[in-house]
Amino acid sequence: MLKSLYPTIDWPNVKAVGFDLDGTLYDEFDFISQVYRPIAEKIAAATGSDQSNIYSLLLRCWLEKGSSYNRIFSDVLSVAKVEQEIADRVVGECLKVFRTFRPALQLSARVLALLEFMAEHYPLFLVSDGSCSLQRAKFEALGLGFWFRPENIVISGCLDCRTEKPAAVALDHIAIFNDGFDPAEAVFFGDRIVDRLFAETAGFGFVGVKCMWAV
Repeated sequence: MLKSLYPTIDWPNVKAVGFDLDGTLYDEFDFISQVYRPIAEKIAAATGSDQSNIYSLLLRCWLEKGSSYNRIFSDVLSVAKVEQEIADRVVGECLKVFRTFRPALQLSARVLALLEFMAEHYPLFLVSDGSCSLQRAKFEALGLGFWFRPENIVISGCLDCRTEKPAAVALDHIAIFNDGFDPAEAVFFGDRIVDRLFAETAGFGFVGVKCMWAV
């Protein structure tokens, strides 16, 4: 099955499978569409703008530029012509809402089926960048603890910035790789260029996906 879905990988030689989280195992827009509602409320209150318009603008900015772009809140406030001192305060408030948000998320039936199949044949690991508390909240909301053992999970924000992709420092914190395991026998699924660079740095095979659909 995996050979037909992801034909670029030499599956008979694979002994471990790893994953990014956002955009890979679930559609990140499901999270963004939730967390931007209270953020739109914050921005609307500070600017006197219509909350629904602010929400739509936030979503459009994210769809255009993605999560790697870190000035979405500032750009929306700039459109509203807010003074810089006020804008800086509101951005800080928005970031706090973003990082402490507790989303309601679920895996698609397709991803569930793939995880079930892969877990039967390989040890699984996960490497995700981002805020420790936020990424753990997503992980828990998605029920990923059923598939991934704690010792095989790395969230860069739970360690330090040096573990962020594309650095391969995360391997030092994954139990699978602590017993002389050859990284060349692992494959990593991700949705961003930085995921591919991480896989190359680590020596993994790589599959570019969107919600586990190969791209």
